[in-house]
Amino acid sequence: MLPGMLSHDPIKVLITFGFGSLLVLMGVLAYLSLSQMDNTIDRMATLVDETNAKSAAANLMRDSARLRGNVLTKMYITDDAFERESLRLKMSEYGLRYRQAFDEFQQYKLNSRELKLVSQIRDVTRRSREANYQAMQTLLTKNNMELALQNFDAANTLRERVLNKLDELIEVQTSSARTALKDSVAYHKQSQSLIIIIAAFAFFVGVLISMLVIRETSKKNSAIRFQASHDALTKLVNRNEFELRLKQALDNAREQNQSHALCYLDLDQFKIINDTCGHKAGDELLIQISQVILTHVRDRDTLGRLGGDEFGLLLENCSLDKALEICEGIVTVVKKHEFLWNERCYHVGVSIGVISINGETESIAKSMSEADMACYAAKDMGRNQVHVHQKEGKHVRRMHKELSWVADIENSIDANRFLLYAQPIVPTQGKQAVHMHEVLLRIKDDRGNIVSPGQYLPAAERFSLMREVDMWVTTHAIRFLSERHQQDSECKLRLFINLSANSISDDRFGEHIRELLQTWPTPKNSLCFEITETAAIKNIEQAVTIINTLKQHDCLFALDDFGSGMSSLTYLKNLPVDYLKIDGSIVQNIDEDRVNRAMVAAINEIGRVMNIETIAEYIENGKVFDHIKRLGVTYAQGYYISKPCPLAQIKTTWPDSVLHRI
Repeated sequence: MLPGMLSHDPIKVLITFGFGSLLVLMGVLAYLSLSQMDNTIDRMATLVDETNAKSAAANLMRDSARLRGNVLTKMYITDDAFERESLRLKMSEYGLRYRQAFDEFQQYKLNSRELKLVSQIRDVTRRSREANYQAMQTLLTKNNMELALQNFDAANTLRERVLNKLDELIEVQTSSARTALKDSVAYHKQSQSLIIIIAAFAFFVGVLISMLVIRETSKKNSAIRFQASHDALTKLVNRNEFELRLKQALDNAREQNQSHALCYLDLDQFKIINDTCGHKAGDELLIQISQVILTHVRDRDTLGRLGGDEFGLLLENCSLDKALEICEGIVTVVKKHEFLWNERCYHVGVSIGVISINGETESIAKSMSEADMACYAAKDMGRNQVHVHQKEGKHVRRMHKELSWVADIENSIDANRFLLYAQPIVPTQGKQAVHMHEVLLRIKDDRGNIVSPGQYLPAAERFSLMREVDMWVTTHAIRFLSERHQQDSECKLRLFINLSANSISDDRFGEHIRELLQTWPTPKNSLCFEITETAAIKNIEQAVTIINTLKQHDCLFALDDFGSGMSSLTYLKNLPVDYLKIDGSIVQNIDEDRVNRAMVAAINEIGRVMNIETIAEYIENGKVFDHIKRLGVTYAQGYYISKPCPLAQIKTTWPDSVLHRI
């Protein structure tokens, strides 16, 4: 019937033919549009993958160059020929890693700017490699240390140029990714307009096809945008997106005189779970904690993962009081959260730093730094709490000072600005054959002034730099002792060297001392290492291990600050020490305090029973010294006996100023 109707109605035939042609045209155009968009999206995905790969290669080149610089610095610092040879191999390893990454980067298609940068990097890399080689050769041969320093400085200068060029290369990749994303969005808008026009002429079928194209295209572009702005693990916004929103909030605060709050969150005890249960457990914990925090913030607030176990929280249109209320709630819910892994339950906490974002806020970078500092202050005050940043707060002032000391300590290690002093330890009952001195550390500041350890050691301990400090002290002290003995084989000298808790807990530290003693041999029992009572008790197993290890190399040990904690009496039997250094806070006023005098007498008696000699510290006047002698304490140390002097100036015979006090 239909063919007959069409044959009798040419208009219908024409309409039918036109509609059919339109449907065919719509199908062809829709197919072409979808294919074109899929190709573009695939090309975008390929470009993103290629950009990520090139960024990874560039970052690996940068890390390798930086690590080569660190190794070269260690080669310059160390005097150990074996260690320098080992470090030379490390240099070669990082050089090979750099070349492999460079070759991998060049495999990809490069634009003109990248080609130019690659050419510049190749040139400066060649010169840097030559400078590194010259520096290594002069350091390994030790023929000309002045030339070694020149080559070392030249290598560092060229390495900085390499790093700067690599930073430019990484920035090019970031810029390319942004441009590609913009092109994708622009193309999407053009395709969308075309599809809408087609849908207007294609009736219901055309509308249906256009809607399908828009939906699929939007889904893919949304996925790309989401990946670019969100953390892959927690699905929270990443650091870049968080800082972008923070900038928008700052602009809003300046233009509309509004107030927001920035919170910096750092999980407490996360590393323990991550190290104990593995990274898979750590990742799952981060996912759970992020969801717990999200349930306690407002819909308009932004929670982002800044990296590792650190989060940022932007509270828009929020006063400090309200921000504190929200953060206190977060601390509570995180603390209560039970993390189950392998049938065991774990708990973590969170320390939060809070600052206000208003019209007076200077910049995003400074705001992030201040919030981080406030978070650090919260940890410093006991963890699992909230701290509001105050520009003149004592915690902020102390942190600024400690961070300044951290830089000074690191520079002092690199530039040999540390100085070794020594203070005599003398017998209370006449002369002795061995002259004992405690080695003390000082820093020379930029003005040439000598800085006492009380100002910088707390910062070194807080930021885990004491192991490096101890290595510097032991290296130079052992070298001094060995050289002094070579000059005078009859000298009877014993140096007391302090070890920190960081060194005690480091399994490699004993091996480091052993290698030093092989390089710089010292007489038997000429070295005595001091371990504080607190550090020994806290790391009792490690302390016993390192004591037994170094005693095999004829080293002695002293338990420092003994008596500061009564629990030490329980552990003393397990610590094979040779000396007890009675805590100075007990000694310094025994001429007036009967209780302290009794405590010193008791400690001395314990030492006598255990055949351990005792040393009284902080002998500041003759009255205290007389009491120490009457109590039978074996040795005395303090300003009354002698003030510290540079290690190089110590004598192997007691001067009259010391003899008349004994």
